[in-house]
Amino acid sequence: MENTIGETLNVTANPYILDYDNELNWNYPVPLKKVAQWEIILKITLYSLLMLIAIVGNILIIVVVARNKRMQTTTNFFLVNLAVSDLLVTACCSWVRLVDDLTEGWVLGNVFCKLNSFAQVTSMVAGIFSLVLIACDRFFGIVFAMKAHIIERRASYAIVITWVCAIAVASPLLFVRQEESRVWANHVEIWCDDTWPLIEEVDPVTGSIMKSFKGRKAYYTFVTVALYFVPILTMSVIYFLIILTVWFTRAPGERISVKEIQVQKKVKRKVVIMLITILATFGLCWLPLEIVILYSEYRPNKHEQLPHWYSIMEFVSYTLAFANSALNPLIYAGFNENFRKGFRALFGNNERKLYAAIYRADSMYHTSTTHVMTTQHTQL
Repeated sequence: MENTIGETLNVTANPYILDYDNELNWNYPVPLKKVAQWEIILKITLYSLLMLIAIVGNILIIVVVARNKRMQTTTNFFLVNLAVSDLLVTACCSWVRLVDDLTEGWVLGNVFCKLNSFAQVTSMVAGIFSLVLIACDRFFGIVFAMKAHIIERRASYAIVITWVCAIAVASPLLFVRQEESRVWANHVEIWCDDTWPLIEEVDPVTGSIMKSFKGRKAYYTFVTVALYFVPILTMSVIYFLIILTVWFTRAPGERISVKEIQVQKKVKRKVVIMLITILATFGLCWLPLEIVILYSEYRPNKHEQLPHWYSIMEFVSYTLAFANSALNPLIYAGFNENFRKGFRALFGNNERKLYAAIYRADSMYHTSTTHVMTTQHTQL
């Protein structure tokens, strides 16, 4: 999605601005990038912190689930899948974006030009599908408790399909992403961008030849709509139904005590807050990037250079998207006592302490209330 001065000049409508067959006769038309030292320190510090939290947090989630059999539930398997996708985007994309932002042109070569975009889209698709699977798992576990086994029996297949779909969606980038260069009299311009087939059409009004990349626009429109707006809408509906069920439905069973009612209310509050936090964090972290992508593809005059604010907005949007990988383990671990206990155990704190069990909401609706206190603490 990067746009460079070279790319902009290469599609200009005025053939008298530059002679593209003789770039060596011209100096680079804009000043070379100069990044202030305070900006370099600030961005490196910010990205280092985000990457550290993302790597440590997601590895801890994977290790805790792997070492604790009672935490190996369907939802936790989907959380592990989400953690793997977050690790992929952190390891392959975050630092690449930082280097590209701080340097003049593309300096990481053709392999990283392809790998970075491929890994980014793959991890995004896998991560978003994991969030949808988590929402579906909770939906069947709470709203249709008797059919919860539908997701449980197919969890492994769902995870495999998630990665197959993610790789399939991202695979075109392995072919269209290329490192390109142009030699000027005083500078060698290098950039990484898509090389979709160029389509030329005659404008019926002016008679001039219009150049466009319809394949590129169709691809990024599909990715944006299918991987952001549709999942957001789907999860919003699912979580709304879950909240209605959790908030207004009483668990089946015989007469229950005041203490058990208080426990149920506490569980309801935690479930509602967690679901709202998950959806809000995902939506807010990814929305700026979706806006940037759509603006880049649908801006009125694509022959003009992108405005100055675009590069700032682009950096902020990518940073927020990458920050989602660091926030996910904090959100899930923060709302789950079993994860916190697992983290403490990993660092040697194995003391047996009494604590209030955090019950899995779906089990509340397909087990009797009399068994709530004895069975729920083994679930997520």
